[in-house]
Amino acid sequence: MYLLIAIYAWLLANLPEIFARVNAWIFGQCIWLIRREIVLNNLQQAFPEKDKTWWKKIGKLSCQRTAEMSLFGIASAALTEKELRTRIKLNPNILEGPSRLNNTENGTVCFVPHFSLMEMMTTIRLFDSSLAQRNWVTLYRPLDLGAAENWIKKSRERFGMKLVSRREGFGRTMEAVRQGGVACVLFDQNTHQGMPLKFLHRTCAVTNLPGIITQRFNADARIFWAHRTGFWRCELNASALKSKDSTALTEESNAWLAQQLQSSDEVCADWLWAHNRWKSGEHFDY
Repeated sequence: MYLLIAIYAWLLANLPEIFARVNAWIFGQCIWLIRREIVLNNLQQAFPEKDKTWWKKIGKLSCQRTAEMSLFGIASAALTEKELRTRIKLNPNILEGPSRLNNTENGTVCFVPHFSLMEMMTTIRLFDSSLAQRNWVTLYRPLDLGAAENWIKKSRERFGMKLVSRREGFGRTMEAVRQGGVACVLFDQNTHQGMPLKFLHRTCAVTNLPGIITQRFNADARIFWAHRTGFWRCELNASALKSKDSTALTEESNAWLAQQLQSSDEVCADWLWAHNRWKSGEHFDY
């Protein structure tokens, strides 16, 4: 299985880009067929003012970009550093200004939204020595298939980003921040534990873990995301969060995301609508 993944990664990375694009479209259609009901329900509830044609357009495109993200995770290990540098750019705010991710006195907690090219964010230490000097840790959920898990984890850690399992990595994540490093945590997925919050007209359960870590260690808080500029092309961005306590940070980060999703069809379609973000919110009574 590992050999088959390696061969497929080489094909994705070395054949003309149309090969990867067609694969992303095919797998995107499969995701749409499997998750269509959840995707449409999410979009209908979040954007009741839109019509069915719009919901279907955004939903299908979101599924296609989810497939694009997954395929990059496979192909990235076979892409050269030169190729990655042509595809991934840094917004200047990553290196200077109030949102910078380098040379800060404190540890940093990055609130990461589930946009389509988030896989590209694991390469960030490649692009500047001041970023490479910091210890980067990210929480993730291991894949169930052993060969795929080994390949993806190796790809994500290629440039020094350390992955720690959500099952056992909370201590390592907090230790990294305490020592002045960077911890990346997804903040916009469904969770069975957390605080209730109204997000795009509906109550959901949101994780307050990144806010708790930020508050505990008086860390710098950033939204860190990949802004898609084309197929397997993005600009890495950061935005400083102003709140200090965990509850306010959770509310501020989710408000930022809601504003982004409402800003344009392009950004809206770039988010993962195929996961049931609001599932656990049904248990809260407002």
